[in-house]
Amino acid sequence: MKTVTARLAPPNSLILILDPQGAEIPATTKGELISSTETCIAVGCMSEDDGETELTLGEAKAVDPGYAPTLEKRISTPTRKLTVQSVHGVTLLETHVPSQSAAVQVWVNDAHEPDKVVIGVMP
Repeated sequence: MKTVTARLAPPNSLILILDPQGAEIPATTKGELISSTETCIAVGCMSEDDGETELTLGEAKAVDPGYAPTLEKRISTPTRKLTVQSVHGVTLLETHVPSQSAAVQVWVNDAHEPDKVVIGVMP
């Protein structure tokens, strides 16, 4: 699995991690940085007005920044793809996963407005 990175200011300061076929997006983040359903993980980012967030997607052991992940969750990936999308459905990053569900780890560098979000896929 190749590691991919992008720097951008996501609309609404939020990214979605999901299968591109579609998912149940969390209705609200309930004041939390990360919220999830069985098919989608929503992660807050640095305020889009304050600057860009660096997003990294890759195999968990390759992208692990060396501290505990903020979230570990398995989500459904029926097309065997995992995408990072904007709230408008624009694909920002994408990778293939080995099965129809993916074990995902998410690391952030700030509990309120991270400017680095790392997404690791476990084999």
